[in-house]
Amino acid sequence: MRLALAFLPLVLSGCAARSAYTLLNADRALQKARQAGAEEKSAYEYTLASEYLAKAREENTYSEYHISERLAKTSMEFALRALENTSDAEREYDEEIVPEERIEVPVEEKKENTLDQIDLDEI
Repeated sequence: MRLALAFLPLVLSGCAARSAYTLLNADRALQKARQAGAEEKSAYEYTLASEYLAKAREENTYSEYHISERLAKTSMEFALRALENTSDAEREYDEEIVPEERIEVPVEEKKENTLDQIDLDEI
């Protein structure tokens, strides 16, 4: 029993360190997305990343390290999506837009059958 109690602080400190490391990485990813302009260009993903990170920090203060780590990972995923969407938006604006050339295809006029053209005696 004493041996288990002796290892308890080591186990808890390991979880806390891993959670703190994940929080730090999520924060860095969110800062990178903010610097790329994701607040405006990819608002949905940026907001989700920001809110998940805030919740992860809250859970970390309650010593819920496992939950905090999962929330921080989710925040990091959304921050990376926001950064990717921002990069895609920049690529779209950087590329020159060339209108598509349309080839005109000649259309044959079809003659409509009318009663005047049909000889009813031949039928």
